[in-house]
Amino acid sequence: MALDDIFKALDQQADEECEQILHEAHDHATVIAADAEEEAEAIRLARVSEVERMTRLRAAQSVNAAKLDARKRVAAVKQKGVERSFDRASEILGGIRASDRYPAVFRALAEEALAGVEGDVVMLVDPADEKLASETISALGVTATVKPELSTAGGLAVVLEGGRIVRRNTFEDRLSKVRERAQAAVAEIVFA
Repeated sequence: MALDDIFKALDQQADEECEQILHEAHDHATVIAADAEEEAEAIRLARVSEVERMTRLRAAQSVNAAKLDARKRVAAVKQKGVERSFDRASEILGGIRASDRYPAVFRALAEEALAGVEGDVVMLVDPADEKLASETISALGVTATVKPELSTAGGLAVVLEGGRIVRRNTFEDRLSKVRERAQAAVAEIVFA
């Protein structure tokens, strides 16, 4: 009987050890499963966060692209409006020469271009303004040579110091200066 008792005791000890090993394995498996769940949750959260970040980035890019496109469209419409305005202004300026206001306008342009001028002066004008230019410089008491060599809708150019200095005061030049400022304002709207 003693041998049976020894075998029973060994079996019981083996059962207890197996039970303890199984219990430890179960506890270890539970810890591993919990760690795996935590890691899986962290990975899921990181991926969700990355997807959210990418979605926000793409949305921001889309919004920025739409804003830029809208600004370009607004600028194009404004630019067309500016161009139409200047085309119309050119048409109107082209008709001023035939009006009774033109001599006064021509005189004002001449006074401005001749302000502070000394020495040899050549006044370039359109052939249609040759007589008016001669009358104007005579009325202003200025000595100048009138040359009808300029093609313009109105106005004049004054040449000084043998051609080193040219003061252009034509309708086209004045309109061009205003146009540059208007285009700069449109560009500012687009790129502001």
